[in-house]
Order: sequence, then C-alpha cells, then structure tokens
Amino acid sequence: MVSVLSNRNEPGCEFDPSSDSINVELKPEVDWKKLIHTAIQSSTHGLCVFDRHERLVIANEQHRAMYALTPAQNVPGLSVRSILENRYARAGSASIGAQQVEYLAAISRREEFQATWELRDGSFIEIDMRPMSDGGFVERHRDITELRLAEISAQAATQELIEKQYALDQAVIVAITDVSGRIIYANDKFCQISGYSREELLGNNHRILKSGVHAREVFRQMYRCLASGEVWRGELCNKAKSGELYWVDTVITPQLGPEGKPVAYMAIRIDITARKKAEAQVYHAARHDALTGLPNRAALLDNLSEWLDRVPARQNLVVYLLDLDGFKCVNDTLGHAAGDSLLQQLSVRLRSTVGDDDLVARLGGDEFAIVQVGSQEEREQAIRLSVALLEVVARPFMVESQEVSVGVSIGISLSPAHGLTASELLYKADLALYRVKSEGRNGFRFFEDEMHRRAQSRNQLVNELRASLVRGEFELHYQPIFEAATLRPRGVEALVRWRHPTHGLLYPDRFIGVAEEAGLMEALGQWILQKACADAASWPEEIKVAVNLSPAQFRGATLFDVVLCVLVETGLSPQRLELEVTESMLLQDIEENLLLFRQLKNIGISIALDDFGVGYASLGSVVSFPFDKLKIDRSFTRELLSRPANKAVVASIMTLARGLNVQVTAEGVEQKEQLEYLRDQGVDLIQGYLLGRPAPWAELKLVSGWPDQLRATCA
Repeated sequence: MVSVLSNRNEPGCEFDPSSDSINVELKPEVDWKKLIHTAIQSSTHGLCVFDRHERLVIANEQHRAMYALTPAQNVPGLSVRSILENRYARAGSASIGAQQVEYLAAISRREEFQATWELRDGSFIEIDMRPMSDGGFVERHRDITELRLAEISAQAATQELIEKQYALDQAVIVAITDVSGRIIYANDKFCQISGYSREELLGNNHRILKSGVHAREVFRQMYRCLASGEVWRGELCNKAKSGELYWVDTVITPQLGPEGKPVAYMAIRIDITARKKAEAQVYHAARHDALTGLPNRAALLDNLSEWLDRVPARQNLVVYLLDLDGFKCVNDTLGHAAGDSLLQQLSVRLRSTVGDDDLVARLGGDEFAIVQVGSQEEREQAIRLSVALLEVVARPFMVESQEVSVGVSIGISLSPAHGLTASELLYKADLALYRVKSEGRNGFRFFEDEMHRRAQSRNQLVNELRASLVRGEFELHYQPIFEAATLRPRGVEALVRWRHPTHGLLYPDRFIGVAEEAGLMEALGQWILQKACADAASWPEEIKVAVNLSPAQFRGATLFDVVLCVLVETGLSPQRLELEVTESMLLQDIEENLLLFRQLKNIGISIALDDFGVGYASLGSVVSFPFDKLKIDRSFTRELLSRPANKAVVASIMTLARGLNVQVTAEGVEQKEQLEYLRDQGVDLIQGYLLGRPAPWAELKLVSGWPDQLRATCA
C-alpha cells in the first residue's frame, strides 16, 4: 500500500508504504486525483506513477499481477522503457509491441495516450496515460476482458442472425400496383412471404397487408413522394394472411406514362424480419433485467418520464423503492444461485401484487421499484399497497429445498407533491428508504422534507470527513485493559476521535457509520492502525495494543499486506498487536476471511471477537474461526448484578471460552461489585471506567505503582 506526492525525490513529496491511497498534487486544470483514487481502490486496476525523468515512482500490486511481473520488475527507479520491456517479455503480444513506439512518442511530448492491449492469455488491458504538472505522468491499467468478450459475443450473435437470414433468402419480393393501389402483379416470393395465393392478391388493394404498426404520417409522406414521380425507400412492417407480422426493406419506383405521370408502382422488397427481431432482442435486453425479465433502471427512468409527461394534472403518481432485508445472508449461506432463485420468485410475487397498469422494475441487486398511477387518495392507496408488499415478501420462499425468509424496506414518493421529474422522485423515495433502513428495516415511510435536510447535513459531514483525513484532524485515545486477578495493565484499546474544527472532539458514533457508507473507512482504518502501532512501539514490552477493524477493511484483498507493512515500518512486534472484529465479519466471505485470520495468526497477531453475544453469528462460525479472545459486550455488564439473564449470558460465554481455550475480556466495568463478580466467574481481563477512561497516551500512567493503587481502590 503506497502514498506518493508526484515525485518522492522532490521537496514536499512523501513516500509511505503503509498507505492505501495515492495523492498527486496537480494544478487545478489537470485533476487526476479522482482517477488515481479510483484505480488504487479497485482490485482490477493497476496503477503506475513516473517522475519527470521517466522513472517509476510507484506501481501497485494489481499492475504487477496483470502483466505477471516479478517483484524485481515492478520496483521504483526503473525507467519507463524497462517497464515496457518487462511487460512485453512477460505478457506481450503484437498489439503491445506495435503501440510501444506511439506510447513512447506520447511520453516524450507529454501528451495523453490511450490504448487497449490484448495479452497472450487472451485478456484485454485498457491503458490510460496522463501527464502531470511537474513533468511526471500517471498510468492506469484496467482489465476489461469481460466487457470486451461480452461486446464481441453480442456483435457476433447479431451478425450471425443477419447473415443466416440473407443466406437463406436472397430472392427479392416483387409487386406491382396500379395508381389506385390494386395489386396487378405478384411474384412467387411475394406469395410465399405473405401467405396469400396469387389469385388472392391480384385485384386486391395493397392495404390487405396493412399491419397497423406505422403512423399515418409515414404513408402520407410516401404518397407525396411517389405522386411527384420520386422513388421512395423505407422499412415497412406488413401483416401476412396468418396474422404474423414481417418486415421488408422496400423500394417503390413510380412507372411513368407518356405525360410523365405515374401509371403504376413497382415495389421491390427484401425480407429483413430476422434483423428486426435481432434488433428488438438487443433493445429488449438493454431495457430488461436478464434474471427476472423485469424492466431495468433505464426503462424505469424512460417510462416514469413518459408517465409524468402524459398523466393528467388531476392524477398523481406513486413511486416505491424496495430493498430486501436479509438477502445478503441468503447469498452468503446458500450461494448466489439460491439468491437468484429467490429474486425470480420475488419478481413473480411483485407483479401479481400490483395492478396490470403498474410498472415493476429491478434496479439491480436486491433493489426493486414500482410506479403506480395514484387515485385522489394516493397516500391511503400507497399505504395499502405497502402493507400488501410487506406481507407478500414476508412469506417464506422455497430455495434449495428449504424455506428462506427475508423482509423488505420501502421508501415512497408522490408526484406532484414531491417532484415532477423522474430523478427527483427516485431520489426522494431513496431518502425515505434510507430512513426505514436506519430505523430498523422491514417497514415503509413516505418522503418528508426533513429527510432532505438530513441528507444535506450528511453530505456536508462526508465532505468534512474527507477534508479532515487530508488535514490529519483525527487522534487516538487509549483505554487500559487490566488482568482481572492482579489488576496489572496488560494492554490498551485504541479508540479514534475526530478533532472537528467547529464542533470540537467527536466520538466514533458521530462519524464511523458515515465514513463506512461513504467509502472512507478503509483509509481511516489504515491511519488508525498505523498510528496505534507507531505509538505502541515506544511502550513497555508487556503492553499490547488492540485495534478495531471495520468490515470495509476486509472487502479488498490487501488487509494482510497492509498489516504486515505497518508492523515492518513501525517496528512493533506482531505479538503486541491484537485485532478486534465484530460478529458481522463471520457472516460474509467466510472462506476468505478464515484464510486471512489464519495468516494473521501465523505471524503472531492475536484476534479478539468484539461485542460478543449481540450479533447474529452462529456458535458454529465462532468455533470455526481461530479467536484468541472473546469480549463480553458492555450491554451484558451494565445490568449484570440486577438481571439474572445477564449473569446467565456471562456464564455461558465463560463455558464456551473454557471449551475453546480462549481468554475473556469484560467491557464496561464501572462498579467494584461487577469486578468482584466477574473475577469469581473466571474472567481474564477487565476494561471499563472503574479502572480507566480512554485518554491520549500521554495522560495514561501505566507505571509500576499504578496497579498497587488500583488494587487498594478495588480491594
């Protein structure tokens, strides 16, 4: 993980191997920060930064993997020519070799360069080079193999349909009509495609083939063109005797008499039905979800816009946004095939619940939308449908021969009360949906103006978070953890605080959730890990530091590398680092996370399961993961002495811990009586206000005399 500023050898530039992001100071007119940030965050993007001397400053792991380079072929200091030679030698193809000259020429001129390279293994890499204001340049490499193969497959399928049709049917359709439109000649191909015999066609008006597909203006324009003696060409849809529609590419030529006026019309047609069907299939696929067959987001926006344009002013529209609750658990436990089956069943239920004129669309993932023409009492109508949707979704689904249950959260907006455009109504329905999810899910809410104000406040907080990360306005406080029996300090837990420029010191409950939703938690979490390990390196050897990990830090494939780099850079022994995770991590990407935990433990890091007992993890998953410690959540400690149920929970946790041979830490200990009870239960470690509040390290006094003072106080 790397952080650079333009060129590590120039003043004001920084090289930080523990960072996960790349920041390049650029002039306002060249803004590549967003590109670099996006590339480094994506596991499919490779990134290289070169200085003004065309030497490599940094290249990430994705770049090395894309071209199968060795570590020595991807190190800072190499010239751009060496990098190009390494790429060509390891994964080169004719396309790479041919474009190297153009690429080097663009570098020498400091011009932008874009190309797509096909590698030997059949993959496609899109390279994008942009110069920087200091004379250096940035490369982004994106694996577009799946996209390119999908485009090639779609083009090939469409072309195959067209070629087959023309190969099978190269003969033209010929018909001649008199000036009144009666058919006076029809060739065999005309009879074959129309289904009429020659006797049925001759003498009949050509309107016998009218399909009703075209507007009257199409034929008016055709007649004006022919009456003036000009040739008309266009695509027409005709109806055969069987009622089946077919399309023909048509050229109609007037046959002129001695006075220069039309006396007959010759129509030469080519059957293009196969091509029109292929185009219709492509159009349908572009506007419909492949899994459920429902209209997709693009079709929803188009249809909603059309409805808003044509619905009379006295009528209203109701827009519902639906998001399934618990669907991710289905995917994680039963697999994506089971999740697909549930979505297909759900789409059938939704269509059967709404009216024939209502629109149901799938927006992606487990998100759906419904658009309904409202009555005069549209709120009551929306409430009735929402209640029906909650009930129909709550009924168990049969997936993989077992019953599976999910819930649904629904956000509702009304037109014209909440907006007159499709984007505005969807945005406000989404705000209402967000409120439902934040209030516990499985319900519905109408949009309210206060939701918009909250969204604006949240967006401001996100912007302030980003700025504070750059300015370094975060700090760590540490809460001591003591051995229960002796009250000797054994470690501290690192807790982040935000020194807000106007609101003062903010606690995590004010900003961690927003940081996770905004995609900022990975960068913030890495800073916390870096800072905590750097501080702990100067502490007494017996003091460990515990760092909480966010679920966002597990989503990439780089967490182990990040932790390892931080330990190497700070010099902290792995045995003095403890990583705390929540039970939610046991329910996602189980195999990948289990492998990661084992890698961390193999180098000596200990892992604690935080807030144990308040999550949704099964005992089976807890047993499967190699935890060193279970932490009893403060919600059980708070009323430990007054609620027998809390004592039973503590006793159960202690029994489980003894069976797994792991330690137990009790959080939230604030009374001496709680301490005594937990000691009697065999709890190993104690954490809470009774023994120490979180504070900056400089204010903590983990010295030899302090345990004696604590023992005297708690005796």
